[in-house]
Amino acid sequence: MSSRSRKIAFAGLVAAATAVAAGFIAWAAFGSEENKPPPVAPATVREALAQKPVVVYQNVKRDDHYAEIAIAPVDAPTSKTYTGLVCERVHFAFDRGVCLIPRQNVLGQAVNARIFGTDFRPMESVRLEGLQSRTRVSAGGRYGAATTFVTGHSYLDSGFSTHTALIDLRRGKVLTDLEKFEVTRDGKPFKAIDFNFWGVTFTRDERRFYATLSTGGKIYLVEGDVQARRAKVIAEGVECPALSPDETRVAYKSRVGDGWRLHVLDLATGRRTALTETRSVDDQVEWLDNDRILYGYISDIWVVPADGGGEPEIFVADALSPAVVRA
Repeated sequence: MSSRSRKIAFAGLVAAATAVAAGFIAWAAFGSEENKPPPVAPATVREALAQKPVVVYQNVKRDDHYAEIAIAPVDAPTSKTYTGLVCERVHFAFDRGVCLIPRQNVLGQAVNARIFGTDFRPMESVRLEGLQSRTRVSAGGRYGAATTFVTGHSYLDSGFSTHTALIDLRRGKVLTDLEKFEVTRDGKPFKAIDFNFWGVTFTRDERRFYATLSTGGKIYLVEGDVQARRAKVIAEGVECPALSPDETRVAYKSRVGDGWRLHVLDLATGRRTALTETRSVDDQVEWLDNDRILYGYISDIWVVPADGGGEPEIFVADALSPAVVRA
Protein backbone atom coordinates (compact mmCIF):
# COMPACT_ATOMS: atom_id res chain seq x y z
CA MET A 1 0.00 0.00 0.00
CA SER A 2 1.38 3.42 -0.97
CA SER A 3 2.12 6.18 1.55
CA ARG A 4 -0.83 8.17 0.18
CA SER A 5 -3.17 5.17 0.54
CA ARG A 6 -2.00 4.65 4.13
CA LYS A 7 -2.80 8.28 4.94
CA ILE A 8 -6.27 8.01 3.43
CA ALA A 9 -6.91 4.69 5.15
CA PHE A 10 -5.74 6.13 8.46
CA ALA A 11 -8.02 9.15 8.00
CA GLY A 12 -10.93 6.80 7.46
CA LEU A 13 -10.09 4.84 10.57
CA VAL A 14 -9.83 8.02 12.63
CA ALA A 15 -13.25 9.11 11.36
CA ALA A 16 -14.70 5.74 12.31
CA ALA A 17 -13.08 5.83 15.73
CA THR A 18 -14.46 9.31 16.30
CA ALA A 19 -17.96 8.07 15.45
CA VAL A 20 -17.56 5.19 17.87
CA ALA A 21 -16.42 7.54 20.62
CA ALA A 22 -19.56 9.60 20.04
CA GLY A 23 -21.56 6.41 20.23
CA PHE A 24 -20.18 5.49 23.63
CA ILE A 25 -20.95 9.00 24.88
CA ALA A 26 -24.54 8.40 23.79
CA TRP A 27 -24.54 4.97 25.41
CA ALA A 28 -23.30 6.44 28.67
CA ALA A 29 -25.78 9.31 28.50
CA PHE A 30 -28.71 6.91 28.30
CA GLY A 31 -27.33 4.72 31.08
CA SER A 32 -27.66 1.44 29.18
CA GLU A 33 -27.00 0.03 25.76
CA GLU A 34 -30.51 -1.39 25.77
CA ASN A 35 -32.92 1.09 24.22
CA LYS A 36 -35.50 2.46 26.61
CA PRO A 37 -39.19 2.43 25.58
CA PRO A 38 -40.15 5.27 23.25
CA PRO A 39 -41.31 8.42 25.07
CA VAL A 40 -44.31 8.52 22.73
CA ALA A 41 -46.80 5.79 21.89
CA PRO A 42 -45.99 3.48 18.95
CA ALA A 43 -49.13 4.77 17.23
CA THR A 44 -47.70 8.31 17.33
CA VAL A 45 -44.44 7.12 15.78
CA ARG A 46 -46.32 5.26 13.06
CA GLU A 47 -48.45 8.34 12.38
CA ALA A 48 -45.34 10.49 11.96
CA LEU A 49 -43.83 7.91 9.61
CA ALA A 50 -47.02 7.76 7.55
CA GLN A 51 -46.76 11.45 6.56
CA LYS A 52 -44.53 10.52 3.62
CA PRO A 53 -42.20 11.69 2.32
CA VAL A 54 -40.31 11.97 5.61
CA VAL A 55 -36.70 12.02 6.66
CA VAL A 56 -35.40 9.81 9.46
CA TYR A 57 -32.22 10.99 11.15
CA GLN A 58 -30.07 10.90 14.28
CA ASN A 59 -30.40 13.92 16.58
CA VAL A 60 -26.94 15.01 17.76
CA LYS A 61 -27.95 18.11 19.66
CA ARG A 62 -26.64 17.86 23.23
CA ASP A 63 -30.01 17.63 24.88
CA ASP A 64 -32.22 14.93 26.44
CA HIS A 65 -32.69 13.34 23.01
CA TYR A 66 -29.00 13.13 22.10
CA ALA A 67 -28.33 10.26 19.64
CA GLU A 68 -32.07 9.51 19.42
CA ILE A 69 -33.68 8.87 16.05
CA ALA A 70 -36.26 11.39 14.86
CA ILE A 71 -38.85 11.47 12.06
CA ALA A 72 -39.78 14.70 10.26
CA PRO A 73 -41.52 15.77 7.03
CA VAL A 74 -38.99 16.52 4.30
CA ASP A 75 -40.53 19.98 3.85
CA ALA A 76 -40.29 20.70 7.60
CA PRO A 77 -37.24 18.72 8.81
CA THR A 78 -37.10 20.44 12.20
CA SER A 79 -40.70 19.49 13.04
CA LYS A 80 -39.58 16.19 14.42
CA THR A 81 -41.11 13.33 16.36
CA TYR A 82 -38.64 11.48 18.56
CA THR A 83 -38.88 7.70 18.48
CA GLY A 84 -36.95 6.60 21.58
CA LEU A 85 -34.54 4.57 19.41
CA VAL A 86 -30.84 5.36 19.95
CA CYS A 87 -28.41 4.65 17.10
CA GLU A 88 -25.07 5.71 15.68
CA ARG A 89 -26.09 4.99 12.08
CA VAL A 90 -29.64 4.38 10.87
CA HIS A 91 -31.50 3.64 7.68
CA PHE A 92 -35.14 2.84 6.99
CA ALA A 93 -37.29 1.88 4.00
CA PHE A 94 -40.88 0.69 3.66
CA ASP A 95 -41.45 -1.13 6.98
CA ARG A 96 -37.97 -2.08 8.19
CA GLY A 97 -34.95 -0.25 9.53
CA VAL A 98 -31.42 -1.02 10.69
CA CYS A 99 -29.91 0.71 13.72
CA LEU A 100 -26.17 0.30 14.35
CA ILE A 101 -25.18 0.50 18.01
CA PRO A 102 -21.58 0.06 19.26
CA ARG A 103 -20.93 -2.38 22.06
CA GLN A 104 -17.71 -3.31 23.78
CA ASN A 105 -16.93 -6.62 25.43
CA VAL A 106 -13.96 -8.74 26.44
CA LEU A 107 -13.53 -9.89 22.84
CA GLY A 108 -13.13 -6.32 21.55
CA GLN A 109 -15.26 -3.90 19.56
CA ALA A 110 -18.56 -5.10 18.14
CA VAL A 111 -21.76 -3.69 16.69
CA ASN A 112 -25.38 -4.63 17.25
CA ALA A 113 -27.32 -4.27 14.01
CA ARG A 114 -30.84 -3.94 15.36
CA ILE A 115 -33.75 -4.53 13.05
CA PHE A 116 -36.85 -2.47 13.81
CA GLY A 117 -40.30 -1.93 12.35
CA THR A 118 -42.69 0.97 11.86
CA ASP A 119 -42.99 1.61 15.60
CA PHE A 120 -39.17 1.95 15.79
CA ARG A 121 -38.93 -0.72 18.48
CA PRO A 122 -36.21 -3.37 17.99
CA MET A 123 -37.43 -6.74 16.69
CA GLU A 124 -34.21 -8.69 16.12
CA SER A 125 -30.51 -8.05 16.67
CA VAL A 126 -27.52 -9.21 14.61
CA ARG A 127 -24.04 -9.03 16.12
CA LEU A 128 -21.20 -7.85 13.87
CA GLU A 129 -17.50 -7.51 14.63
CA GLY A 130 -15.70 -4.17 14.44
CA LEU A 131 -16.59 -0.47 14.42
CA GLN A 132 -19.82 0.73 12.78
CA SER A 133 -19.53 2.53 9.47
CA ARG A 134 -22.47 2.37 7.01
CA THR A 135 -25.92 0.82 6.72
CA ARG A 136 -28.64 0.71 4.05
CA VAL A 137 -32.07 -0.92 3.68
CA SER A 138 -33.57 -2.03 0.35
CA ALA A 139 -36.70 -0.29 -0.92
CA GLY A 140 -39.14 -3.00 0.18
CA GLY A 141 -37.50 -3.63 3.54
CA ARG A 142 -36.34 -7.13 2.56
CA TYR A 143 -32.58 -6.71 2.80
CA GLY A 144 -30.17 -4.65 4.82
CA ALA A 145 -26.45 -4.02 4.48
CA ALA A 146 -24.07 -3.06 7.27
CA THR A 147 -20.38 -2.22 7.01
CA THR A 148 -17.94 -2.33 9.91
CA PHE A 149 -14.23 -1.58 10.24
CA VAL A 150 -12.40 -4.73 11.33
CA THR A 151 -8.90 -4.81 12.81
CA GLY A 152 -6.34 -7.58 12.82
CA HIS A 153 -6.31 -8.73 9.19
CA SER A 154 -2.61 -9.49 8.83
CA TYR A 155 -2.59 -9.17 5.03
CA LEU A 156 -3.23 -5.44 5.36
CA ASP A 157 -0.23 -3.38 6.40
CA SER A 158 -2.60 -0.58 7.39
CA GLY A 159 -3.91 -2.88 10.15
CA PHE A 160 -7.65 -2.83 9.39
CA SER A 161 -10.18 -3.68 6.73
CA THR A 162 -13.92 -3.57 6.18
CA HIS A 163 -16.59 -6.23 6.51
CA THR A 164 -19.93 -5.79 4.75
CA ALA A 165 -22.78 -8.11 5.69
CA LEU A 166 -26.03 -8.57 3.83
CA ILE A 167 -28.89 -9.14 6.27
CA ASP A 168 -32.27 -10.78 5.73
CA LEU A 169 -34.47 -8.30 7.59
CA ARG A 170 -37.52 -10.59 7.49
CA ARG A 171 -35.73 -13.48 9.18
CA GLY A 172 -33.31 -11.46 11.32
CA LYS A 173 -30.14 -13.19 10.18
CA VAL A 174 -27.00 -12.53 8.16
CA LEU A 175 -27.25 -13.94 4.63
CA THR A 176 -23.63 -13.59 3.61
CA ASP A 177 -20.80 -11.07 3.33
CA LEU A 178 -19.66 -9.48 0.10
CA GLU A 179 -16.19 -11.04 0.21
CA LYS A 180 -17.86 -14.36 -0.63
CA PHE A 181 -19.27 -13.02 -3.91
CA GLU A 182 -17.82 -14.02 -7.28
CA VAL A 183 -16.50 -10.82 -8.88
CA THR A 184 -15.67 -10.21 -12.54
CA ARG A 185 -13.89 -7.36 -14.32
CA ASP A 186 -14.12 -7.02 -18.10
CA GLY A 187 -15.86 -10.38 -18.16
CA LYS A 188 -13.02 -12.21 -16.39
CA PRO A 189 -12.77 -13.50 -12.80
CA PHE A 190 -11.38 -10.87 -10.45
CA LYS A 191 -10.11 -11.83 -7.01
CA ALA A 192 -7.47 -10.64 -4.55
CA ILE A 193 -6.72 -11.27 -0.89
CA ASP A 194 -7.06 -7.57 -0.06
CA PHE A 195 -10.65 -7.17 -1.30
CA ASN A 196 -12.68 -4.78 0.84
CA PHE A 197 -16.32 -3.81 0.23
CA TRP A 198 -18.46 -1.01 1.64
CA GLY A 199 -21.16 1.52 0.78
CA VAL A 200 -24.00 -0.70 -0.45
CA THR A 201 -27.00 0.92 -2.18
CA PHE A 202 -29.94 -1.20 -3.37
CA THR A 203 -32.10 -0.98 -6.51
CA ARG A 204 -35.91 -0.96 -6.33
CA ASP A 205 -36.17 -4.65 -7.23
CA GLU A 206 -34.15 -5.37 -4.02
CA ARG A 207 -32.13 -8.03 -5.79
CA ARG A 208 -29.49 -5.80 -7.33
CA PHE A 209 -27.16 -3.38 -5.59
CA TYR A 210 -24.12 -1.19 -6.11
CA ALA A 211 -21.14 -1.03 -3.75
CA THR A 212 -17.52 0.04 -3.42
CA LEU A 213 -14.70 -2.47 -3.90
CA SER A 214 -11.15 -1.58 -2.87
CA THR A 215 -8.11 -3.61 -3.90
CA GLY A 216 -4.52 -2.92 -4.86
CA GLY A 217 -4.82 0.74 -3.90
CA LYS A 218 -7.71 1.31 -6.35
CA ILE A 219 -11.40 1.98 -5.80
CA TYR A 220 -14.08 0.38 -7.99
CA LEU A 221 -17.85 0.57 -8.35
CA VAL A 222 -19.43 -2.88 -8.57
CA GLU A 223 -22.95 -3.95 -9.49
CA GLY A 224 -24.08 -7.06 -7.63
CA ASP A 225 -26.90 -9.58 -7.41
CA VAL A 226 -27.96 -10.70 -3.92
CA GLN A 227 -29.48 -13.98 -5.05
CA ALA A 228 -26.81 -14.99 -7.58
CA ARG A 229 -23.98 -13.96 -5.19
CA ARG A 230 -22.14 -12.31 -8.08
CA ALA A 231 -20.84 -8.81 -8.78
CA LYS A 232 -19.08 -7.07 -11.66
CA VAL A 233 -16.85 -4.02 -11.85
CA ILE A 234 -18.51 -1.22 -13.84
CA ALA A 235 -16.43 1.88 -13.02
CA GLU A 236 -13.40 3.19 -11.11
CA GLY A 237 -13.00 5.89 -8.47
CA VAL A 238 -16.54 5.63 -7.07
CA GLU A 239 -16.71 5.38 -3.27
CA CYS A 240 -19.83 5.07 -1.07
CA PRO A 241 -22.38 5.11 -3.93
CA ALA A 242 -26.00 6.16 -3.40
CA LEU A 243 -28.50 5.35 -6.15
CA SER A 244 -30.89 8.09 -7.25
CA PRO A 245 -34.66 7.47 -6.91
CA ASP A 246 -34.99 7.20 -10.71
CA GLU A 247 -32.02 4.77 -10.72
CA THR A 248 -30.16 6.65 -13.47
CA ARG A 249 -27.29 8.04 -11.37
CA VAL A 250 -25.19 7.36 -8.33
CA ALA A 251 -23.91 10.07 -6.03
CA TYR A 252 -20.56 9.25 -4.48
CA LYS A 253 -17.43 10.60 -2.90
CA SER A 254 -14.17 10.67 -4.85
CA ARG A 255 -10.76 10.80 -3.23
CA VAL A 256 -8.93 14.08 -3.75
CA GLY A 257 -5.60 14.33 -1.93
CA ASP A 258 -6.25 13.22 1.63
CA GLY A 259 -9.96 14.02 1.46
CA TRP A 260 -13.08 13.47 -0.63
CA ARG A 261 -15.18 15.45 -3.13
CA LEU A 262 -18.85 14.70 -3.86
CA HIS A 263 -19.77 13.75 -7.43
CA VAL A 264 -22.64 12.27 -9.42
CA LEU A 265 -22.12 9.54 -12.03
CA ASP A 266 -24.60 9.05 -14.88
CA LEU A 267 -24.83 5.25 -15.21
CA ALA A 268 -25.83 5.30 -18.88
CA THR A 269 -23.28 7.80 -20.22
CA GLY A 270 -20.49 7.60 -17.64
CA ARG A 271 -20.56 11.40 -17.28
CA ARG A 272 -19.30 12.61 -13.90
CA THR A 273 -20.41 15.87 -12.30
CA ALA A 274 -18.60 17.50 -9.39
CA LEU A 275 -20.97 19.03 -6.87
CA THR A 276 -20.50 22.51 -5.43
CA GLU A 277 -19.70 21.18 -1.95
CA THR A 278 -15.92 21.66 -1.88
CA ARG A 279 -15.28 20.53 1.70
CA SER A 280 -14.14 16.97 2.37
CA VAL A 281 -17.31 14.94 3.06
CA ASP A 282 -16.82 11.46 4.49
CA ASP A 283 -20.35 10.10 4.25
CA GLN A 284 -22.57 7.87 2.18
CA VAL A 285 -25.01 10.45 0.92
CA GLU A 286 -28.81 10.16 0.63
CA TRP A 287 -30.96 11.48 -2.22
CA LEU A 288 -33.63 13.86 -0.98
CA ASP A 289 -35.30 13.59 -4.42
CA ASN A 290 -34.02 13.26 -7.99
CA ASP A 291 -32.57 16.76 -7.88
CA ARG A 292 -31.00 17.15 -4.41
CA ILE A 293 -28.61 15.25 -2.19
CA LEU A 294 -28.37 15.07 1.61
CA TYR A 295 -25.17 14.35 3.54
CA GLY A 296 -23.71 14.68 6.98
CA TYR A 297 -20.88 17.14 7.60
CA ILE A 298 -19.43 17.62 11.10
CA SER A 299 -22.72 17.68 13.05
CA ASP A 300 -25.30 18.91 10.54
CA ILE A 301 -27.20 17.50 7.56
CA TRP A 302 -26.61 19.53 4.41
CA VAL A 303 -28.37 19.63 1.04
CA VAL A 304 -26.86 20.41 -2.37
CA PRO A 305 -28.20 20.25 -5.95
CA ALA A 306 -27.24 17.10 -7.87
CA ASP A 307 -26.59 18.89 -11.18
CA GLY A 308 -23.41 20.65 -10.09
CA GLY A 309 -25.10 24.03 -9.62
CA GLY A 310 -26.36 25.97 -6.62
CA GLU A 311 -24.72 26.09 -3.23
CA PRO A 312 -24.80 23.72 -0.25
CA GLU A 313 -27.15 24.70 2.58
CA ILE A 314 -27.95 23.28 6.00
CA PHE A 315 -31.01 21.05 5.74
CA VAL A 316 -31.29 20.39 9.48
CA ALA A 317 -28.78 21.39 12.15
CA ASP A 318 -27.48 19.06 14.88
CA ALA A 319 -28.39 15.95 12.93
CA LEU A 320 -26.68 13.10 11.04
CA SER A 321 -27.42 9.83 9.19
CA PRO A 322 -30.40 10.93 7.05
CA ALA A 323 -32.74 8.39 5.42
CA VAL A 324 -35.57 9.57 3.17
CA VAL A 325 -38.74 7.46 3.30
CA ARG A 326 -40.83 8.02 0.18
CA ALA A 327 -44.51 7.48 -0.56
